[in-house]
Amino acid sequence: MSGGEQAASSVCRTLLLIRHARSELAGRFCGHTDAALSDEGRRQLPGLLQKLSGYPVRRIFSSDLLRVRQSAGFLAAGLNLSVEYLPELREISFGEWEGLSWEEIAARDPETAARWVEQYPRLAAPGGEEFAHFRRRIREAFDQLCLRAESECAAVVTHAGVIRSLLLDRLALDERELGSLSCDYACCIELRLRGGSWQMLESQPFFPK
Repeated sequence: MSGGEQAASSVCRTLLLIRHARSELAGRFCGHTDAALSDEGRRQLPGLLQKLSGYPVRRIFSSDLLRVRQSAGFLAAGLNLSVEYLPELREISFGEWEGLSWEEIAARDPETAARWVEQYPRLAAPGGEEFAHFRRRIREAFDQLCLRAESECAAVVTHAGVIRSLLLDRLALDERELGSLSCDYACCIELRLRGGSWQMLESQPFFPK
């Protein structure tokens, strides 16, 4: 086997992208804020574990924020695996908007809120992370993650924004499609590498009809 073939064979072929279960700040802008899971979120975890048990998961990677660590810890315990925490898998930072609802944001600064909607996702929240920086951070994190996972099936427990950003890159989608990607709490999206390109395999509709 050539060096190129060895490198190709060592790249992870199946990624399970998992959004954390529902948090206590559901419905509010929650990027780097370290919110815990809600009672409803904890009730979502057994069903998610049952879904994962149908895959040959060998590695679990996770954001280091609490709502994700709680989700990943429950799944890892059920699968008898350890969790590898990566700060690079954190959600985008919403700066001054952290913890606020959209209604509160629009009432405080309607002009900035209107520009944010018009320019989405290019305009960062005040004091928040630029989307281009966030997208590059996620792209680099997943490139390294795939190499570390080798040819195994890996589960990646993270945030909605991280999953959407990754799908833009891995599925070669236009940035303008970001807002049309739905990603519910405790969802599981399967990405599989076939013929040098990534394909999304999901039994339930991921793109809204």
